[in-house]
Amino acid sequence: MKPVRVVLDTNVYIAAALNPQSIIYKIVEDSASQYLAKYYSSPEILQELQDKLESPKLGFSRADVVRWLNRLEEAVTILRPQQKVDILTERDPDDNKILECALEAKADLIITADRDLLSLNEFHDIKIMHPTAVKYLFPQLK
Repeated sequence: MKPVRVVLDTNVYIAAALNPQSIIYKIVEDSASQYLAKYYSSPEILQELQDKLESPKLGFSRADVVRWLNRLEEAVTILRPQQKVDILTERDPDDNKILECALEAKADLIITADRDLLSLNEFHDIKIMHPTAVKYLFPQLK
């Protein structure tokens, strides 16, 4: 069985960083082995992640942020999307970068907690799923 091609939203990476006991953290851990899925990201997604993790609101040290980003860069395939998408312009146009990465990756799945993305349900045959539903897709991650 070939691995599922997955793009994780920035909010999923943040949730994993905040709770190493969560299924989200286990998803990120799996990305290193690519046992269940092959994971993709883009420089834009990783930059947004860095900006959010470095914000005083989350309280991560610079060293922790660098360590987390280095770990992710080793675990995911980083793509530079060629196609621009302008679907989610009203509320949060930054969400378009997730869709662009998923298109470039020829992804099967986007995992996100973002309501605007979840409201799409699917985008160009790419399923969009909330992280809590992942345990049904990958029961091995319990």
